[in-house]
Amino acid sequence: MAGFIKHVGTHKGTNTRLSVVFLRLPDEPENALAVYSDSLPDKYHDDFMSALESKEGQAAKELYEVLSRKVFWNGNTMLDTLHKEGLLVKLPVDSIIMTPKPNTSLPLSDLLTQMDEITGGKATRTPVATGQTVQEAVADQVDRSLGDDNKKIAQNLLVQAVMLEQEAERKRAEAVKYDPSLTEKAEKPAKRSRGRPAGTTAKAMKARAEAAAPADAVPTE
Repeated sequence: MAGFIKHVGTHKGTNTRLSVVFLRLPDEPENALAVYSDSLPDKYHDDFMSALESKEGQAAKELYEVLSRKVFWNGNTMLDTLHKEGLLVKLPVDSIIMTPKPNTSLPLSDLLTQMDEITGGKATRTPVATGQTVQEAVADQVDRSLGDDNKKIAQNLLVQAVMLEQEAERKRAEAVKYDPSLTEKAEKPAKRSRGRPAGTTAKAMKARAEAAAPADAVPTE
């Protein structure tokens, strides 16, 4: 990893490389939540590092923010997967050394102190409800991000459904234009609903087909 890379560091006691997901836990400011990135299963490692090193990952104040939006190869949200599979490790803040550049190190505790001085202690306060445990706070963050994703998926599906309905209507009218005898059959697929969309009745489609026909065409009785 060349240049300045956020969120990465080592364990002070073992020198094991890690990635800090939550700089400081809600109600437990003396602890952080991290992932031993080198020990991640092969099926997760590359996707995880790609997310961390991405523009979004490096722009994020804390790594969990981007992990709650990124997905692994199987389509599962990264933060949710790491949480459910027990890959998030709680560590004392004092045991983590941040290493943003080669030959550059800074204790996480010192980094947090500097950030608190600049922001008045609000820089790394993960939203948390009163009485929540660490696990509940992480799960709540996961659910919140998944809820936003589900809304986007639903909106996209609705747009696709409307487009398909419009395309189907156009195809039916086009079929009637080439063969007016199909008028009755063309309207059958829509009979399951309580009413037909405007302009798709047999009479309307026949009129549309006639209007689209060449001027010298012989009208169909």
